[in-house]
Amino acid sequence: MGMSTVLSPKQEETAEVIFTLTHKFNYPPTLDEIAAEMGITKGTLQYHMTALRKKQAVTWNTGSARSVRVTDPDVLEHCRNKFQHIAKAEQFNGVFDKGSLKHGSTEFSSSLERTQIPILGKIAAGGPLDLADNPNEYLELDSFFDSGCYALKIKGESMIDALISDGDLVLIEPRQQARNGEIVVALVNDSTATLKRYYKEDDRIRLQPENPTMSPIYIDPRKDDLKIQGIVKGVIRKT
Repeated sequence: MGMSTVLSPKQEETAEVIFTLTHKFNYPPTLDEIAAEMGITKGTLQYHMTALRKKQAVTWNTGSARSVRVTDPDVLEHCRNKFQHIAKAEQFNGVFDKGSLKHGSTEFSSSLERTQIPILGKIAAGGPLDLADNPNEYLELDSFFDSGCYALKIKGESMIDALISDGDLVLIEPRQQARNGEIVVALVNDSTATLKRYYKEDDRIRLQPENPTMSPIYIDPRKDDLKIQGIVKGVIRKT
């Protein structure tokens, strides 16, 4: 593999599948999704996952559906080199350095390879958007992010199984349409904003939290007004 961490061929394949599916979905895959991609049973996958965790190549919380991440630096570098066509997309899933946080426009970088993302306010697990009229905090990120994106600070724990926690920042791409499974900023009846996973079902829309202790929000298009404000494209973890 060209790295110091020694993995068996199946362990190497498992790490690669975790890496590629994370970038395909823009969030960590479940064990069922990994097993299906590899064509093996979930029990066999758990055997390989346990070995990878013992080698500290991945982190995996058995009580959380989407907690699998490749963490070993050598394994990550191997995956980036092998799958260079998706390596840039890692910016959508990585943990960003809080050192890139800038206060005030006077601290912007003049580099053409950087993009300034305003932090517009806070979003709770059900309540009005708390937006700043004149934001004075910015994120300075690679220009891979569209300059039209903005950031919101999370209040609450409704998306913890998607690895989005209280105090984190989410990067939002403004968009009025969503695909099933995407995490959206949704405005319900022009009054309540929430961050949830979007699913369009037969006669309703389900806004699904990623917290087993919380219930979904069901939207009846005949009675309720739902506006998609944007799609989550990245997360910056609080430190």
